[in-house]
Amino acid sequence: MSRFLRNQGWVAGLFALLIFLFVVTKLIQPGYGSGDFGSLARAVLPYAFAVAAQTVVVIAGGIDLSVAAMMALTSVTAASMMNGASEEYALFVVPFVLAMGLALGALNGILIVVTRVPDIVVTLAMLFVLQGAALLVLEAPGGAAAEWLKASVVGTVPIPGLPDWADAWVPKALVLLVVCLCIVWI
Repeated sequence: MSRFLRNQGWVAGLFALLIFLFVVTKLIQPGYGSGDFGSLARAVLPYAFAVAAQTVVVIAGGIDLSVAAMMALTSVTAASMMNGASEEYALFVVPFVLAMGLALGALNGILIVVTRVPDIVVTLAMLFVLQGAALLVLEAPGGAAAEWLKASVVGTVPIPGLPDWADAWVPKALVLLVVCLCIVWI
């Protein structure tokens, strides 16, 4: 642990500064609380998924320009499939779009490895293909996520053992983000 702190002490310092700023802000502005962190976590969540996907590619020595377009296509596909659908059908949609994203990413990888075309060219071409596909799926803004899916991201989870007055709640979006980042880490 001391070796970690010696090498990554600045990270611990940033967390200490974050906690200090939270406490000071809570003392100055009593209405400040986990709701603000929840809003921030929900706003950051889509970008964090894109960054996690891109990080794996960059660590492997490549670049992927199609991540955002892939997220757009899977999002509009999910929204159009869930629009007015029953909850049982909506439960099928999430694994379907996750598998769709995985298949598209694998297709990128296969095209890069098998054809030996540079990754920037393959992913740039895939970006345009996926943007076009997203426009074909949903030409105008519309569609919506299922209510149970929204509820899984919106709200907070209490921290056991701490009193309610401590405002000790963790945003669900933050929990989901940490779980996904741990999966990417593995």
